[in-house]
Amino acid sequence: MSTVLCPIVPTSFNKAEVFDDFFETSEGRKIRGLEDREQPKLGVPGQSCSTNLFFGFFFDGTKNNYVLAEKGLNHSNVARLYDCYPGLSVPGVLPASTDWKYKPSNYTHFFKTYIPGVSTPFKEINDSGEGFEGQQGAAMGFRGEARIVWALIQAINKVHRYFHKSPLVSAAETEKLTMSMDLTARRRRALGKKSIFPNAREKEDGKTREEFEKILRRLHGAVSQHWPDKKTGRPSKIDPGIVQTIHVSIFGFSRGATQARAFANWLTELCRLDANMARRGDTVSLGGFKLEIDFLGLFDTVASVGAGNTFGNSWLGRMFDGHGTWADSEGNLRIPEGIRCVHLVAAHEVRRSFPLDSICVGNVAPANSQEIVFPGVHSDLGCGYSPCEQGRGIDRTGSDMLARIPLLFMYKEARAAGVPLKLEFASEAAKERFQTTPAAIAALNAYLAQSPTKTGTLTAIMREQARLHIQWRMARRATGKQPIESTRSFARASTFDQNDLHSSNLEFEKEIAAFETWLAHKGKGFVPKEQAAGFNNEHESEWEEIARWWAKAPPPSSAVLNFFDEFVHDSRAWFKLIPGNPDNEAAMHSLLRKQVATLQANRERNLYLETMYRENHKALVRLGIRSKEAGAPKYQPQPLGFSELQIQALDEYARSAKIPRMLTEGREPFDIGGIAGRAGYLRFRKVYGGRDSVLISQAGEAPHRKQVA
Repeated sequence: MSTVLCPIVPTSFNKAEVFDDFFETSEGRKIRGLEDREQPKLGVPGQSCSTNLFFGFFFDGTKNNYVLAEKGLNHSNVARLYDCYPGLSVPGVLPASTDWKYKPSNYTHFFKTYIPGVSTPFKEINDSGEGFEGQQGAAMGFRGEARIVWALIQAINKVHRYFHKSPLVSAAETEKLTMSMDLTARRRRALGKKSIFPNAREKEDGKTREEFEKILRRLHGAVSQHWPDKKTGRPSKIDPGIVQTIHVSIFGFSRGATQARAFANWLTELCRLDANMARRGDTVSLGGFKLEIDFLGLFDTVASVGAGNTFGNSWLGRMFDGHGTWADSEGNLRIPEGIRCVHLVAAHEVRRSFPLDSICVGNVAPANSQEIVFPGVHSDLGCGYSPCEQGRGIDRTGSDMLARIPLLFMYKEARAAGVPLKLEFASEAAKERFQTTPAAIAALNAYLAQSPTKTGTLTAIMREQARLHIQWRMARRATGKQPIESTRSFARASTFDQNDLHSSNLEFEKEIAAFETWLAHKGKGFVPKEQAAGFNNEHESEWEEIARWWAKAPPPSSAVLNFFDEFVHDSRAWFKLIPGNPDNEAAMHSLLRKQVATLQANRERNLYLETMYRENHKALVRLGIRSKEAGAPKYQPQPLGFSELQIQALDEYARSAKIPRMLTEGREPFDIGGIAGRAGYLRFRKVYGGRDSVLISQAGEAPHRKQVA
């Protein structure tokens, strides 16, 4: 199945909470048919006691956390989908106010699990999300593995909870297991095999299997009375129901999408182990009951586990690829066979630290899967931006945010696959978080009309999207006639965001100068060639691809300008890698207060030293050591530790307590002497294709070659 660009968005997307308006008649009929399996057929002999269970798992992205998002209204799309999944939550993870309220007695066989993003608090696994844990979570996906272990145990607990109204594995025991279990590919493979005479390596690899075997034996002991008798087909105990199938759906964004993919693979292997222990034959089961993964919904998978692509293709970067430990692309990140998977990928993400992990292996998508390129940067797909952030949008509830459209697209795809999402019955707050505006839909559709490449390879689609983005950037360069600083969105942005947007635009000028110097050195006879897929962060190859159209590309249309100006965020502008450079307003206020105090202390030190200097001079004159007529030598104050521009900004902050206009730093460095590959805006996104060493290629290229979109 080839990759496709986001299709034209129907106007019905602004009516998602009204079932008959949002879904076409044929779609609605299909969904209603799938809903028949959701409730027991009361009054039907032989069927009224039969039921299915429904499990939903929602893995949030890096720095995305439902509770923390309440203040800034910057819930991720994963959190928004969680809101419209009915049923019982895991107690204590989220406030009771987030629990499902509509006819809860109808959904006692539905269970939903929310997993907060790495670099945010998750007390159930003893992750503070702050300090060292927060830094390592953001940089390396720290405690991502523990989140997957926790979710696997919750899957087991849900089966026990349905029958016994309580979890099998306690919170304390679960926390210990999240600290001790390893989820490497070797250990996952070991779930399916057990040597009679294991060697030392096999014993080590089998430790995770042994832990799960212990838990599954406990589960089987607790629920086996609900298994159907081989002769009669009826269980010895019927109440609360005769379980037929457990239907599972999984969602994830960013590193949460990476976790979701690993979770799907581990759950599949765990259920094979369970089926073997329960003697269920070739089926996959949990607690002895048949299990099916109906849907895997992914927003822009970024692994970056361990040291990611931050160092590009430098000598240091080649040592790491972001697929450390549990996130190996050859196994844990592959899409399990037969699962319906929809992967929405960001067309305009440029940060080197955010390479994409395609669901394709080489250039081939798994059967029954779709990979769809959506215009926007990483969090324009999975959300996490607050309404009006960077001046994008004017509605304080966020209904005009670009991220609402991929949310609605995923919602529609999930429901068509049988995921029991129920926006029509969700809370008013949940419904509000799904709203979009006709203006946002129209702007995206107008932009899509300027994108001729609708289908084909991921390489072809992503390169065209990158070209449109770069052309817009050139039209909005700092030295141009209509720079970013002159746009309506910039004027609406907070001073904090204006500082980042302006500073990164000035950095872009340096990048342009370096590119044009490189191009000039090529000489007048230089004819740039189309580059094969496989840049791998080699900027000269990327630049040669850009040089093919650099001088002859027409100026961007008004539709392209409007779309990027008003709806697409600048993910590079705010993303600070270097410590001491705040990426949010609260941290900036804290830093400025400290710097104002430092500046004041340094000024007071200089005043004291100058006073002492003059007093010393007077004393020397009195002693006759220095002539009064000679005058005192001019005092040379000590450096204040800040530049003149910084001092002006700090003085303004001291007067107003408001963030002043100032330059900011700390973004991915354009060039640091070969230690890391060059970052910036004149580049293409790196895309892995199913192996650590294989990047997405054009059709027909050798699968062993390193490729990139």
